[in-house]
Amino acid sequence: MKCLMILADGFEDTEALTTRDILIRAGIEVTTASITDRLEVESSFGIHVLADSLLKLIFDITPYNAIILPGGGRGTNNILNCPLIPMYLNKFHSYNKYICAICAAPSILGKLGYLENKKYTCFAGFNEGIAGTFTQNEVEIDGKIITARSMKYSIPFALTIVEELLGKEVKEKVQIGIQGLKQK
Repeated sequence: MKCLMILADGFEDTEALTTRDILIRAGIEVTTASITDRLEVESSFGIHVLADSLLKLIFDITPYNAIILPGGGRGTNNILNCPLIPMYLNKFHSYNKYICAICAAPSILGKLGYLENKKYTCFAGFNEGIAGTFTQNEVEIDGKIITARSMKYSIPFALTIVEELLGKEVKEKVQIGIQGLKQK
């Protein structure tokens, strides 16, 4: 299993790094991709991260099972303004792959029309003007769209992705491991 995580300057630290951490613990390969012409991406709190690739260099999405958009106000705005994003989201949608977004990032999906007739959640206020049914749940799954409300729900968001891609048993094993409980 492989996921493509989009990184833009201003991405929310916990939403990206915690999600990546949990997916890797589950055995899912995560490729981070910068939307700029440089691998170095700065988080919303000033952490400099080296992405694995530039998004514009990832031509084939067929190996990927999901695309993940971390939030953060500035990061979300930068992703939304990236001319490559609609093409990548359209590819994932047309190939019936998972599209996952957390906090402010579901607003990107809404503005591009992916949330029409869908249930979703996001950081309050980022739902304004977005079609679909805003639920305020921690995590929402509707078909191949997975959304989460805020940074607080980064772990449930990541575990939901794990469960959708690898099943409940793997999710529970990872969940026990990150709680510091003894494995059965």
